[in-house]
Amino acid sequence: MPPSTDTGPQTPFRPPAPPPRGPGARRRRRLTRRWLSAGLVAAAGGVAVATLAPPSPVREPVLVAVRDLPTGAVLTAADVRTDRREDATVPDGALTAAAVQGAVLATPVRRGEVLTDARTTTGPLLAGQPAGTVAAGVGVDDPALLQSLAPGARVDVLARTQDPVSGAATGAERIAAGVVVLRVPGPPASAGLLGAAPAPGPVSVLVAVDPPTAARLAAAAGRTVVTVRS
Repeated sequence: MPPSTDTGPQTPFRPPAPPPRGPGARRRRRLTRRWLSAGLVAAAGGVAVATLAPPSPVREPVLVAVRDLPTGAVLTAADVRTDRREDATVPDGALTAAAVQGAVLATPVRRGEVLTDARTTTGPLLAGQPAGTVAAGVGVDDPALLQSLAPGARVDVLARTQDPVSGAATGAERIAAGVVVLRVPGPPASAGLLGAAPAPGPVSVLVAVDPPTAARLAAAAGRTVVTVRS
């Protein structure tokens, strides 16, 4: 007798229930399709933006002034702060923290301006001057005038004239007009040897001139008078 294959009661096969019908079901299906479409569009847009967007620009740390600073100011750490600027906008000669400390401004600086070597007396002497410019020394024997001079000031240089026979003063002629002061020496020591006052005498300041004017200044050495322009 063949063995029995009866495994007990079996669950009859039932086909899956058809999707719900009616206005509500159709509305839900339409909303679902719309949300799926919107999600796919947003994902595609995000990929496109990420692909087409340019890379973030490289930013370099620079030192900028925290406030307006005048000509002749001696810089300290409190006068500057570190900022990050796009590499393409960072000027040549931007100062480092070590170069800023104790530097003297040759020109005024505005708040937020990047500090460069051209703004200080520690930078290249003729930075920013026209090609062919030279630095020439001019004697200043008036202490009050010397105190009013600073790098960046514009001055006229006069030469005293005299009678070639008697040596008597006859007037003065202008040999340089509106030239830029490049560098002014620091104040002299308050006392000389053994506490004596230093001997008065002319002090040379450096001005930016063309070579012919430099020759005239050299020829007039000892006879020059400096006047400050407003």
